[in-house]
Amino acid sequence: MPHRLTYLPLAAAIALAAGCAATSDSAKPNASLAPQASLTNTYWKLTQLDGADVAMAPQQEREVRITLTSDGKVTGFTGCNRVMGGYTLAGKTLRFTQLAGTRMACPPPLMQLESAVLANLNSVTGYQLEGEKLILLKDGAPVARFESVYL
Repeated sequence: MPHRLTYLPLAAAIALAAGCAATSDSAKPNASLAPQASLTNTYWKLTQLDGADVAMAPQQEREVRITLTSDGKVTGFTGCNRVMGGYTLAGKTLRFTQLAGTRMACPPPLMQLESAVLANLNSVTGYQLEGEKLILLKDGAPVARFESVYL
């Protein structure tokens, strides 16, 4: 067993160096903020709702997310149930239409999150893309922020 301990500091140093290299590469700011992710056919994970950060609750099975398909449909998960419907797009004007979802019951915090997500989606009048972020707007004011996720 003593020979295993001999390599432990070396393994720790290699892991630390690899972690630092990965962090420095991924932490570089995107100076241009030019859209990189596409509005359609991108998995968008909710990060903020009404200005408050959104994190997964312990009892939550999946993250809140939406995907807009290129044929005018939206699908996703609102914290408790799946959601589906349509959307219309004209320039920077975006509106969700005919949103419907499954009807499973969940613990109260998840039901409240779902209600807030659906209310915000129904209120959307526009959008803005900033790099890998999607900002949904109501009359020019942010109501929800999403990050692109690559699976």
